[in-house]
Amino acid sequence: MARFILRYRGAGPRPDADAERIAALPGVELLDDSPRMLLADGPEGALRAAVAAMPGWTIAEERAVPLPDLRRRPRSRS
Repeated sequence: MARFILRYRGAGPRPDADAERIAALPGVELLDDSPRMLLADGPEGALRAAVAAMPGWTIAEERAVPLPDLRRRPRSRS
């Protein structure tokens, strides 16, 4: 299963009923919850179908971005 970020972009606060609906989907686990976003682990089809039926929501697959190595290195003598 993949992890998805669900963001509420509608006006006003996020509807709590929508978050409960996402959490109640079979095979879906809510990993994190913030005032406008949810991090969910579960089947992509079920999550995308639920988001399509709820106005004001978007969904994106979570991606990891590696951080650059900023350690200093000695200069090589040429």
